[in-house]
Amino acid sequence: MFDKIKNWIKNNKGFAIILMLAILLVVILTIIFVSLLMGGSSNKYGNRLDGIDEVKIKKSVYDGVKEEIMESGLADEVSIRLQGKIVYTTIVLKNDASADKAKEIASATLDNYTEDELKFYDFSYFLKWNNDDGSTVITGNKHHNFDAITWVRS
Repeated sequence: MFDKIKNWIKNNKGFAIILMLAILLVVILTIIFVSLLMGGSSNKYGNRLDGIDEVKIKKSVYDGVKEEIMESGLADEVSIRLQGKIVYTTIVLKNDASADKAKEIASATLDNYTEDELKFYDFSYFLKWNNDDGSTVITGNKHHNFDAITWVRS
């Protein structure tokens, strides 16, 4: 049987080389496909959440932030939720609250978090006013590598 294969290769050298390269290419593509698409993590966040168990934010911290905002007298409602490594804070403000004062209140809430939490989590703020002409929203974000909130709309 090997003699027949050797004879066929001798008689069809060009085609045999192309066939061998095609087989090699299919094997390489199969390995790449399996390792990239099938062998990945089942976690939708990948490895971005590594270490989150060591830097958990307690419920009491969230309650303290909510209380601080409500004590300012400028907010009607506050909600905080954690998704992945981002802490989302939504503040619904009274119509007479100024944007600058609302930003100050939101920035002051960062003092409730520990240094480790500030360096691990990103913070996203939504300041909302429900006006007669619709809803106004100012968004701000604080990346874990920066110290201040960057406001998108003022």
